[in-house]
Amino acid sequence: MEEDSSSKGISNIKVPPKYENLKLLSMWEEVRTLGKHPDRRSYHTAVMWQDKMLVYGGQDLSEGPYGDLWSVEIGQFGQESWQQVAIEDKGCISRHSAIVKNDKMYVFGGTNGVEEFNKTLVLSLNTMTWKEYPGQNNLPPPLDSHTSCLYDSDQGPLMIVFGGYSHGERTNQVYILQLDTMKWTKFETSSKQPEIRSSHSASIYNHCLFIFGGISDEGEKLNDFWKLDLKARVWTQIIGNGELPVGRSGHTSVVYKDFLIIFGGMKDITKETNDLHSYHFQSNSWTNFQYEYQVRDPVSPDQLEEYKKNKASLAAMKDKKFSTEPSPNRSPIRRPTFMDSSRGSPARRQTVEGDGTPQYRRRRTLYEGPMSPLEGRIKGKLPHPRDGHSAVINGDIMVVFGGDRHQMPFNDTYVYYLLEENIKSPARLDNS
Repeated sequence: MEEDSSSKGISNIKVPPKYENLKLLSMWEEVRTLGKHPDRRSYHTAVMWQDKMLVYGGQDLSEGPYGDLWSVEIGQFGQESWQQVAIEDKGCISRHSAIVKNDKMYVFGGTNGVEEFNKTLVLSLNTMTWKEYPGQNNLPPPLDSHTSCLYDSDQGPLMIVFGGYSHGERTNQVYILQLDTMKWTKFETSSKQPEIRSSHSASIYNHCLFIFGGISDEGEKLNDFWKLDLKARVWTQIIGNGELPVGRSGHTSVVYKDFLIIFGGMKDITKETNDLHSYHFQSNSWTNFQYEYQVRDPVSPDQLEEYKKNKASLAAMKDKKFSTEPSPNRSPIRRPTFMDSSRGSPARRQTVEGDGTPQYRRRRTLYEGPMSPLEGRIKGKLPHPRDGHSAVINGDIMVVFGGDRHQMPFNDTYVYYLLEENIKSPARLDNS
């Protein structure tokens, strides 16, 4: 892979020399801000409210889950700053779901690393106060790694929940929360359902719920595409034209005009991607409009060498201390991985103390180098391949935050300018 020096502003990207549409890469911009940032995390939630992106919860595999809320203004890039929002502590949470309706954020399910939840939390965004609704007769059951979408139906606003883990087992059930009454019901359908899955994506378009990908019960990365007609209560598998995305999990999907946009995800263990695909609802056609690119790590060779030296020094000190301390029955603490269990919820099994409190190991990553002196927009800067990130739409831009690569979390922010002529044009090779 060679770096194409003819493309200005994207010198940080390794690209094949024959790509014709490198100009599309300039649609990406990294947003760098000064001041305090959210901790690095994945499997959080992000929602838009009044030109602000709100990020809640999430996890770092070595630090554990978080319970904080952060806000960043989206409409004034170049002058943004992150702000931590003061809220009542409702405990740490990740792999939950969230939607916004009017001035309230509705949060459902998730896990704190030990147990799954089926409570619903409602945050008033005007007063920043919580109201908690416990599960009603175990409906829905405790869930994590599911999806939730807002659907403005003829009967009022609904929260549509699909899939995820229920009591450690994947599911394909649909549950509906009536936001006006805060009553849950199980949504019964009269057709064949998608197979059970978790870490998929879900979006609403034209009274239908669209589901793509995820992880099957056998741990397979799925790339099937389904539509649930919310009025007729009928599932239909969609066989679209064009280049269907490969199987993946932990990706995101957003709706822009008449398009579904899919970004990133994990294709295999330690194999994340940063490609972009669109699905045009009207023509039933898929388009791969950005290939996968490998982006250089945000550390210099000198920083990498310093990191290795520090790591070796710390390891030597640890070994020396270990050898001098009499602890014959010491048992090692194992850090959880995304594939910790083929059936249990990924990345949720960590060492637990006698009182039931989850314990996490702290660790350094290569992404803890010095702060960049740059701020504002870095044009042509692509996100690293990742999964467990979030993506939201604000006008004609898609905003991507966080996620992780090889279990190394991010807290970076990117925007992608959505132009219809770009997202419906296939990525091509210049064969001349």
